[in-house]
Amino acid sequence: MGSDILAVVKDAVEGTEAADHEGSELLFVGSKQAGKSSIIHNFLMKDDAPKPTTALEYRFARRSTGTQSAASVANIWELGGGTQLAELLEIVLLPARIASCTIVIALDMSAPAEALPTLQFWLKKAREQVGAARAGRPVPLAEPWTDHADRTEVRPIGIPVVVLAHKWDVFEAEYGQPKFTKVACKALRYFAHVNGASLLCTKHKDKGVMSVLRNVLYHHAFATPLVSTAQLDAGKPLVVPAGADSLGGIGKPPQVEGCLAESAELRWAAAYEATFEKREGKREAADVSAVVSSEQYAEESIDDLRRQKRAELEELRRQARLAASMAAPQAGVQEL
Repeated sequence: MGSDILAVVKDAVEGTEAADHEGSELLFVGSKQAGKSSIIHNFLMKDDAPKPTTALEYRFARRSTGTQSAASVANIWELGGGTQLAELLEIVLLPARIASCTIVIALDMSAPAEALPTLQFWLKKAREQVGAARAGRPVPLAEPWTDHADRTEVRPIGIPVVVLAHKWDVFEAEYGQPKFTKVACKALRYFAHVNGASLLCTKHKDKGVMSVLRNVLYHHAFATPLVSTAQLDAGKPLVVPAGADSLGGIGKPPQVEGCLAESAELRWAAAYEATFEKREGKREAADVSAVVSSEQYAEESIDDLRRQKRAELEELRRQARLAASMAAPQAGVQEL
């Protein structure tokens, strides 16, 4: 990530001269190597291979509204590094722009044991940051939850959240038996539902599935009509718009030996963990600097690049702290 990206981040944090339109914000987070960049390229209809994301990267999409010189802009942010750079949420989820934000959480279903803990982590971080941006004000129930049968059980985060169980084709190839797909689908449905989120199982090479995903992203980016049909069959990729599911339809979590918890949340987590054992070698690096540095390289050019990337990460942290300390940051869309 170069200095041009840092300039965009700085402008977004400190506020720039507003354009003649309001922009939406799509923030992609989730597992390392879950396919976030590929999903964004699909949304932007780009054919070139995406480059690895090191920290926080910015793109934008523009869509004509059908009137002369009028256009809608979606600001697209991608947070790389897995959970290690979660503090950079503060850069995008600013108080003045929180109402126009959507968080997209990408899960790597080729490593299902890590998928649910990753989802829980980002749901928690998103709720904390949205709460901070809203200055602790409670999130009021809104459509589609006001008349929903589960309205007393659902706690919306406060902004739209889309959960993508990506690489579903890889998951099906290794865990296609009903004993796996049933637990995975119902557990993910439960955590998405009680947090007021949408859920999709996606395959990057499946044009039909990716078309549905583009529809959902376009809806949040440009307020286009949303796909109205839910697909809840565990034998097919799930399509569950927020509010289209129910606790009754999901059912109760299975019994797990040794789990005495009464809450459905803990019981679903225990059932998922018991079904999908963790494998060595899939853990994220403990040191965030590992995203952009490696001491094994002795060449001067590599060392210079490593120092540059480390400095850029430190600058992003500084901007995040600045964003948190600003009492009333200005809103705006930077024309690039």
